[in-house]
Amino acid sequence: MTAVDADELHKQAELLGPGLIHEMRHPLMGIKGGLELLARKTGVGHLDEFRLVTQQVARLEELFRSWQDVFTPQRLPPAPFAVEPVVQRSVDLLSYRLRKLGARFVFQPAGPTYGHGTTHAVLHAVTNLLVNAADAVEDRGRVQVRILGGEAGPEVRVSDDGAGIAPEDLPRLFSPRFTTKAEGRGSGLGLHVARTVMERIGGDVQLVPAGDAHRLPWARTEFSVRIARAP
Repeated sequence: MTAVDADELHKQAELLGPGLIHEMRHPLMGIKGGLELLARKTGVGHLDEFRLVTQQVARLEELFRSWQDVFTPQRLPPAPFAVEPVVQRSVDLLSYRLRKLGARFVFQPAGPTYGHGTTHAVLHAVTNLLVNAADAVEDRGRVQVRILGGEAGPEVRVSDDGAGIAPEDLPRLFSPRFTTKAEGRGSGLGLHVARTVMERIGGDVQLVPAGDAHRLPWARTEFSVRIARAP
Protein backbone atom coordinates (compact mmCIF):
# COMPACT_ATOMS: atom_id res chain seq x y z
CA MET A 1 0.00 0.00 0.00
CA THR A 2 1.37 3.41 -1.00
CA ALA A 3 1.38 6.48 1.26
CA VAL A 4 -1.43 7.97 -0.86
CA ASP A 5 -3.55 4.84 -0.43
CA ALA A 6 -2.93 4.84 3.33
CA ASP A 7 -3.90 8.52 3.62
CA GLU A 8 -7.08 7.92 1.64
CA LEU A 9 -7.96 4.91 3.82
CA HIS A 10 -7.44 7.01 6.93
CA LYS A 11 -9.65 9.82 5.60
CA GLN A 12 -12.45 7.40 4.74
CA ALA A 13 -12.21 5.76 8.14
CA GLU A 14 -12.40 9.12 9.94
CA LEU A 15 -15.46 10.04 7.86
CA LEU A 16 -17.39 6.78 8.16
CA GLY A 17 -16.01 5.23 11.35
CA PRO A 18 -17.82 7.15 14.14
CA GLY A 19 -21.24 6.80 12.55
CA LEU A 20 -20.71 3.14 11.76
CA ILE A 21 -19.61 2.36 15.30
CA HIS A 22 -22.63 4.22 16.69
CA GLU A 23 -25.03 2.24 14.49
CA MET A 24 -23.40 -1.12 15.27
CA ARG A 25 -23.47 -0.60 19.03
CA HIS A 26 -27.28 -0.44 19.10
CA PRO A 27 -27.89 -4.02 17.84
CA LEU A 28 -24.96 -5.20 19.97
CA MET A 29 -26.65 -3.84 23.09
CA GLY A 30 -29.83 -5.65 22.00
CA ILE A 31 -27.91 -8.91 21.68
CA LYS A 32 -26.34 -8.39 25.09
CA GLY A 33 -29.71 -7.71 26.70
CA GLY A 34 -31.24 -10.75 25.01
CA LEU A 35 -28.47 -12.99 26.30
CA GLU A 36 -28.98 -11.72 29.84
CA LEU A 37 -32.72 -12.46 29.63
CA LEU A 38 -32.01 -15.90 28.15
CA ALA A 39 -29.63 -16.73 31.00
CA ARG A 40 -32.19 -15.70 33.63
CA LYS A 41 -35.10 -17.58 32.04
CA THR A 42 -33.35 -20.79 31.05
CA GLY A 43 -30.38 -21.06 33.43
CA VAL A 44 -27.88 -21.64 30.60
CA GLY A 45 -25.41 -19.07 31.94
CA HIS A 46 -23.07 -21.77 33.26
CA LEU A 47 -22.64 -23.54 29.90
CA ASP A 48 -19.30 -23.12 28.12
CA GLU A 49 -21.04 -22.42 24.83
CA PHE A 50 -23.08 -19.62 26.39
CA ARG A 51 -20.00 -18.14 28.04
CA LEU A 52 -18.20 -18.19 24.69
CA VAL A 53 -20.98 -16.11 23.10
CA THR A 54 -21.07 -13.61 25.97
CA GLN A 55 -17.28 -13.26 25.89
CA GLN A 56 -17.39 -12.47 22.19
CA VAL A 57 -20.08 -9.83 22.79
CA ALA A 58 -17.90 -8.31 25.53
CA ARG A 59 -14.94 -8.33 23.17
CA LEU A 60 -16.97 -6.51 20.52
CA GLU A 61 -17.86 -3.87 23.10
CA GLU A 62 -14.19 -3.37 23.89
CA LEU A 63 -13.32 -3.18 20.19
CA PHE A 64 -15.93 -0.50 19.62
CA ARG A 65 -14.57 1.51 22.56
CA SER A 66 -11.05 1.20 21.18
CA TRP A 67 -12.10 2.35 17.72
CA GLN A 68 -13.87 5.30 19.30
CA ASP A 69 -10.53 6.19 20.90
CA VAL A 70 -8.96 6.12 17.43
CA PHE A 71 -11.53 8.47 15.91
CA THR A 72 -12.02 10.70 18.97
CA PRO A 73 -8.69 10.58 20.83
CA GLN A 74 -9.74 13.21 23.39
CA ARG A 75 -12.85 11.27 24.42
CA LEU A 76 -11.09 9.81 27.47
CA PRO A 77 -8.27 11.86 29.02
CA PRO A 78 -5.18 9.88 30.12
CA ALA A 79 -5.06 9.02 33.82
CA PRO A 80 -3.08 6.73 36.16
CA PHE A 81 -4.28 3.11 36.30
CA ALA A 82 -3.20 -0.30 37.57
CA VAL A 83 -1.84 -2.40 34.71
CA GLU A 84 -2.49 -5.94 35.98
CA PRO A 85 -6.34 -5.73 36.04
CA VAL A 86 -6.33 -4.51 32.44
CA VAL A 87 -4.18 -7.44 31.29
CA GLN A 88 -6.33 -9.82 33.33
CA ARG A 89 -9.40 -8.41 31.56
CA SER A 90 -7.79 -9.18 28.21
CA VAL A 91 -7.06 -12.75 29.31
CA ASP A 92 -10.65 -13.12 30.53
CA LEU A 93 -12.06 -11.89 27.20
CA LEU A 94 -10.08 -14.63 25.44
CA SER A 95 -10.43 -17.26 28.15
CA TYR A 96 -12.37 -19.74 26.02
CA ARG A 97 -9.59 -19.77 23.44
CA LEU A 98 -6.63 -19.55 25.82
CA ARG A 99 -8.04 -22.33 27.95
CA LYS A 100 -7.55 -24.70 25.02
CA LEU A 101 -3.79 -24.12 25.34
CA GLY A 102 -3.86 -25.48 28.89
CA ALA A 103 -0.44 -25.32 30.53
CA ARG A 104 0.97 -23.89 27.29
CA PHE A 105 -0.47 -20.50 28.25
CA VAL A 106 0.99 -18.56 31.19
CA PHE A 107 0.04 -15.16 32.60
CA GLN A 108 2.83 -13.80 34.78
CA PRO A 109 1.78 -10.71 36.80
CA ALA A 110 4.28 -8.35 38.38
CA GLY A 111 2.51 -7.12 41.50
CA PRO A 112 1.31 -3.51 41.83
CA THR A 113 2.36 -1.75 38.61
CA TYR A 114 0.89 1.55 37.47
CA GLY A 115 0.88 3.30 34.12
CA HIS A 116 -0.59 6.46 32.66
CA GLY A 117 -3.02 6.51 29.74
CA THR A 118 -6.40 4.95 29.00
CA THR A 119 -7.26 1.38 29.91
CA HIS A 120 -9.18 0.86 26.64
CA ALA A 121 -6.06 1.48 24.57
CA VAL A 122 -3.96 -0.98 26.57
CA LEU A 123 -6.76 -3.54 26.60
CA HIS A 124 -7.12 -3.30 22.83
CA ALA A 125 -3.38 -3.65 22.20
CA VAL A 126 -2.86 -6.60 24.56
CA THR A 127 -5.94 -8.44 23.29
CA ASN A 128 -4.83 -8.03 19.69
CA LEU A 129 -1.36 -9.39 20.48
CA LEU A 130 -2.79 -12.35 22.39
CA VAL A 131 -5.06 -13.24 19.46
CA ASN A 132 -2.09 -13.08 17.09
CA ALA A 133 0.01 -15.25 19.41
CA ALA A 134 -2.75 -17.85 19.74
CA ASP A 135 -3.11 -17.90 15.95
CA ALA A 136 0.65 -18.38 15.58
CA VAL A 137 1.01 -21.39 17.89
CA GLU A 138 -2.23 -23.19 16.94
CA ASP A 139 -2.09 -26.67 18.56
CA ARG A 140 1.62 -26.98 19.30
CA GLY A 141 3.37 -23.94 20.77
CA ARG A 142 3.08 -21.87 23.91
CA VAL A 143 2.10 -18.31 24.74
CA GLN A 144 3.12 -16.17 27.71
CA VAL A 145 2.00 -12.69 28.76
CA ARG A 146 3.87 -10.87 31.51
CA ILE A 147 4.17 -7.42 33.00
CA LEU A 148 7.55 -5.76 33.41
CA GLY A 149 8.30 -2.67 35.45
CA GLY A 150 10.84 -0.05 34.51
CA GLU A 151 11.94 3.53 35.02
CA ALA A 152 10.51 4.60 31.65
CA GLY A 153 7.18 2.91 32.44
CA PRO A 154 5.66 -0.56 32.55
CA GLU A 155 5.59 -2.99 29.65
CA VAL A 156 3.27 -5.85 28.77
CA ARG A 157 5.19 -8.53 26.90
CA VAL A 158 3.35 -11.10 24.76
CA SER A 159 5.56 -13.99 23.63
CA ASP A 160 5.01 -17.11 21.54
CA ASP A 161 7.06 -19.84 19.88
CA GLY A 162 4.90 -20.12 16.79
CA ALA A 163 5.74 -19.57 13.15
CA GLY A 164 7.71 -16.36 13.73
CA ILE A 165 7.96 -13.37 11.37
CA ALA A 166 9.87 -13.53 8.10
CA PRO A 167 12.66 -10.90 7.81
CA GLU A 168 11.16 -9.50 4.60
CA ASP A 169 7.88 -8.79 6.43
CA LEU A 170 9.44 -6.72 9.24
CA PRO A 171 9.37 -3.32 7.47
CA ARG A 172 5.62 -3.62 6.79
CA LEU A 173 4.61 -5.19 10.09
CA PHE A 174 2.67 -2.16 11.38
CA SER A 175 1.42 -0.95 8.00
CA PRO A 176 -2.36 -0.79 7.50
CA ARG A 177 -3.83 -3.68 5.52
CA PHE A 178 -0.69 -5.80 5.80
CA THR A 179 -1.19 -9.32 7.17
CA THR A 180 0.61 -12.64 6.99
CA LYS A 181 -2.52 -14.60 7.93
CA ALA A 182 -4.54 -16.64 5.46
CA GLU A 183 -7.34 -14.89 3.60
CA GLY A 184 -10.36 -14.38 5.83
CA ARG A 185 -8.38 -14.68 9.09
CA GLY A 186 -6.89 -11.21 9.35
CA SER A 187 -7.73 -7.67 8.26
CA GLY A 188 -4.20 -6.29 8.47
CA LEU A 189 -5.39 -3.51 10.79
CA GLY A 190 -4.76 -5.03 14.22
CA LEU A 191 -1.14 -4.03 14.81
CA HIS A 192 -1.60 -0.70 13.05
CA VAL A 193 -4.57 0.29 15.23
CA ALA A 194 -2.94 -1.07 18.40
CA ARG A 195 0.13 1.09 17.84
CA THR A 196 -2.01 4.11 16.91
CA VAL A 197 -4.11 4.04 20.09
CA MET A 198 -1.04 3.46 22.27
CA GLU A 199 0.94 6.30 20.68
CA ARG A 200 -1.95 8.67 21.36
CA ILE A 201 -1.63 8.03 25.10
CA GLY A 202 2.16 8.31 25.16
CA GLY A 203 2.90 4.61 24.77
CA ASP A 204 3.88 2.31 21.92
CA VAL A 205 3.70 -1.21 20.52
CA GLN A 206 6.98 -2.71 19.33
CA LEU A 207 8.40 -5.99 18.14
CA VAL A 208 11.06 -6.95 20.69
CA PRO A 209 14.45 -7.53 19.00
CA ALA A 210 16.36 -10.76 19.50
CA GLY A 211 19.09 -9.06 21.55
CA ASP A 212 16.74 -7.57 24.14
CA ALA A 213 17.88 -8.43 27.68
CA HIS A 214 14.36 -9.24 28.89
CA ARG A 215 13.20 -11.25 25.90
CA LEU A 216 12.28 -14.85 26.70
CA PRO A 217 14.95 -17.19 25.25
CA TRP A 218 12.40 -19.60 23.78
CA ALA A 219 10.23 -16.95 22.11
CA ARG A 220 10.21 -16.83 18.31
CA THR A 221 8.05 -13.69 18.44
CA GLU A 222 7.72 -11.22 21.29
CA PHE A 223 5.83 -7.92 21.30
CA SER A 224 5.93 -5.16 23.86
CA VAL A 225 3.09 -2.82 24.80
CA ARG A 226 4.91 0.13 26.35
CA ILE A 227 2.89 2.28 28.72
CA ALA A 228 3.76 5.76 29.93
CA ARG A 229 5.01 5.97 33.50
CA ALA A 230 2.44 7.07 36.05
CA PRO A 231 3.25 10.54 37.47
